[in-house]
Amino acid sequence: MTYELAMPFLMSLVPGTRARASAVRTVRRTPTVRIMSIAAAALMLPGCTGGDPSPEPSAAEATSPEDALQLVVIGDSIPYNSPEDCPVCTGFIDSYAGAVSAATGQAVDVANRSEHTGLTLPGMLDAVERLSPALESADIIVVGIAHNSVELASDEPCDTPLDANDLPVWAAITQECADRSAEEHRPQYESLFAQIAALRAGQPTVLRTINRYNDWIGWTDGNLGPEEEQKTAMVIAAWNAMLCDAAERNGFACADISQVFNGPDGLSPSGDLLADDYTHPSDLGNAAIADVLIELGFDPLA
Repeated sequence: MTYELAMPFLMSLVPGTRARASAVRTVRRTPTVRIMSIAAAALMLPGCTGGDPSPEPSAAEATSPEDALQLVVIGDSIPYNSPEDCPVCTGFIDSYAGAVSAATGQAVDVANRSEHTGLTLPGMLDAVERLSPALESADIIVVGIAHNSVELASDEPCDTPLDANDLPVWAAITQECADRSAEEHRPQYESLFAQIAALRAGQPTVLRTINRYNDWIGWTDGNLGPEEEQKTAMVIAAWNAMLCDAAERNGFACADISQVFNGPDGLSPSGDLLADDYTHPSDLGNAAIADVLIELGFDPLA
């Protein structure tokens, strides 16, 4: 599906300004959303060409399917950008796609195959075969599956049932448990990233993933004190170190969104980077995630 972009969006992609896809409409249950390059979209705007008037090219003529780059995102509800979580928010994938288009001069077709289902890492592994046709043809792949499998999200964190408030028993949360849990998940991440990379073997592909921010610190319903907050940061730091190492061992670059949301020590509240549910990114949070992805560059495509 092709969308013609308005001039404010084109101007947002001029070098020196942050690329935000605020004029791009994300449509669920459709195969793709196209983000057009500046050059192609400019051909469709009156007054953007010199010389004698000539018939305006159609969108298909300006950016044929063969010319468009394919961006596929898979994962949980963090990249999904549900309006139920964050109304009128621009998802970080749309902003990132706009930056890819600006950097390469090509249109980008976005297929957001992430799920708002509580998807975990094992579920993501099970879905790879089903998603392989889209992944095989993708020039850019973004994986966002960091959130729901961390030890703090388990039914019995560190082998201890939740307390009466459905929270972890903080005395059971130790560094040894954090490290052990992370390493137990390493083979699954290694397998996931290796399978995806193998689907694109020998073809120039941008491979990206994101780590996990801490949505415990600053969560008012949790009533966490400094010691409990420190333990959440400890668990998530071990998780992120393992996740990013597994990604990088298999050709992925890992966007460290944790530092942006929670600071270098992992102890700052995410605050207004999260939506009202204090789980999913807000519009500001989506923009911050896009910026971290953009800072990784677009090699080998640009």
